Amino acid sequence: MLPPFLLGVIMGAVTSYTDVKTGFIDDVHVFPALSLIEMLRGRYSPEGTLEKIPIPAVEFGIAYYAYRGLSSGNTLLAVAGVAGFLLGLALGLALYYLGGWASGDVLILAGFSALLPFPPEGVKYVPPYYGNYPFYPVTLLLNSILAIFPFIFAYALAVVFTKKKFKELREIFVSGTDTTLELTLWVLASFVGVLLIERLGYRPGTVAEWLIAIAIITVLGARRKVGDVIGIIALAYLIYLNPVEGISITLKTFVLLYTFKVFLVLVKFIRTEVLIEEVGVEELREWDILGETVFEKNGKVMRDRLDSFTRLKLAFLKGNPSLLRPDYGRVIASPSAEGLSKNQIEELRVLVEEGKLENRFLRKKSMPFAPALFLGFLISYFFGDVFWWIELKMMGL
Repeated sequence: MLPPFLLGVIMGAVTSYTDVKTGFIDDVHVFPALSLIEMLRGRYSPEGTLEKIPIPAVEFGIAYYAYRGLSSGNTLLAVAGVAGFLLGLALGLALYYLGGWASGDVLILAGFSALLPFPPEGVKYVPPYYGNYPFYPVTLLLNSILAIFPFIFAYALAVVFTKKKFKELREIFVSGTDTTLELTLWVLASFVGVLLIERLGYRPGTVAEWLIAIAIITVLGARRKVGDVIGIIALAYLIYLNPVEGISITLKTFVLLYTFKVFLVLVKFIRTEVLIEEVGVEELREWDILGETVFEKNGKVMRDRLDSFTRLKLAFLKGNPSLLRPDYGRVIASPSAEGLSKNQIEELRVLVEEGKLENRFLRKKSMPFAPALFLGFLISYFFGDVFWWIELKMMGL
């Protein structure tokens, strides 16, 4: 797997450089075919020398695994490049629609995923539930998040103490702990549910077990109080089976979920306190990304400043997926990765002048994530799945 690795290093180095320097990711450095389509549509015109150098990461990954698979008669290997690309794209789009990523970050993850759909040979820390399927893009994403976590943690704490936002400090470490505890109970209930199914003599398989567990957690989350009761019963059952192991599993699950909760709150804090600013319409420029949605519905112009993470939490706790995609009517401007157009800025200016909108708009600042994705790729290639390594250490292995 050396050729995909070398191309991944080139792609990672170039996209990290351009992301840090300009805040943009050029499609030609990940998926040249996509940039060619944009050129034919007249929406992309390379300017600098670097922007004209294609790095066919996606195309090479798809062709490389197709050749190896067809040569050996292995159908799964033949489609691994495509499967990895699609899985990486899906994971990236999920974060994109949550408002955490830009479209360039999505493309980079998809590119790395096409190059590394399987764990490299010899890597020690690979979860057994991956089996022989091209699921390694999940590791790429998780490793990238862990790679940037220390920076986010230190940066957020520095901002807290510099700006004396001690209320936010409590928000980071204390808020949501009760929800984390509830989620721990629901996860335990899903674990017991799968365990009971296996004890009945039916082994659904790794993928099916994960789907069953996710379904149980979702149902319990939608029926919160009932879910808590079932979770407590599941906890009692685990302790009954093996007190030491039952308590150990519970604590480890809570610590893992609590750490993830802290990470999400840190990201939200940086997005709302550091990576976003309030400006007047006269300060808005083409390509700026709004931190709110301005829309017209039933003849009224309104705005929605609810962030995506809060919206996801509400949708999950209320069991109502429609909260993720509100019916805005006609959207005038939104936090899309493409940024504001000149026409949108002009319409916002007219609405302000007519008194239909207050002259205060949230504008996002960019945070380069390409270096973290590159680091996640390197960790995945040489070390393996950091989350699985943490699980092994927590189990004393």
